[in-house]
Amino acid sequence: MLDRSTRQYKKNQYIHYEGDHVSGIYYIISGKVKTVKLTQEGRELITGVYKENDYLDISILFSNDTYNDATIALEDTFLSFLPTEQLDKLLFLYPDVGAKFIKILANDMREKEERLLQIAYMSVRKRIAQGIVHLLLQHSADGSSIKFSRDDLAAFSGTSPETVSRTLSDFKEEGLIEKTASTIHVLNLEKLSKIKN
Repeated sequence: MLDRSTRQYKKNQYIHYEGDHVSGIYYIISGKVKTVKLTQEGRELITGVYKENDYLDISILFSNDTYNDATIALEDTFLSFLPTEQLDKLLFLYPDVGAKFIKILANDMREKEERLLQIAYMSVRKRIAQGIVHLLLQHSADGSSIKFSRDDLAAFSGTSPETVSRTLSDFKEEGLIEKTASTIHVLNLEKLSKIKN
C-alpha cells in the first residue's frame, strides 16, 4: 500500500524551494502551481505551469539530490505527495509506471526547450503573444480566457511587467484581447498566434 499524504497550499505559498533536499514527487489533485528559477538579481523566470492531474518534480527519478527550481501555488491547491522511498518501491514493482513517468519527463523537457528558444530568439511582442497562446491552450477553463497576473506573464515570457503592460495595451488596441483585472480574454486566437517576430 502506498503511503501518500494530501497537503493543502494557499495561493502564493511555497511548496518547496530551489535547492531543498528532494523528499518525493507531487500530484496535483486540484489547483495550479508554477515552477520558478530566481536570477542573482532576484528576478523570477517561470519554468513551468502545472494544473490538476499533473505530476511535479518527475526529474528526481534520475537525480534525487535537490530540487532544480522552486514550486509555488498560483491558487489554492491540493497536492498528493509520494515520498521517494515509496516511489522507488512503485517503480521496482511496476516498471510500466516508470515508462509513463519517462514520457511525462520527456514532454516537460521538450516544452522547456521550446520556451528557452522563444526567450532567446523571439521579439518581446512575439514571446508575450506565444505565452498567452500557450497558457490558453494548456490552462484555460473556458478555451478563451486565462487568469494570470501581469508579473507572472512577465516571468513566463522572460520580460518585465512594464513591457507586458505596454504590449497587452497594444494587443487590446489591435482587437486581439480584452483585459479585466488579472484575466485576459482572447478575442482573436489565430491572429495572436501568428504575430510576426
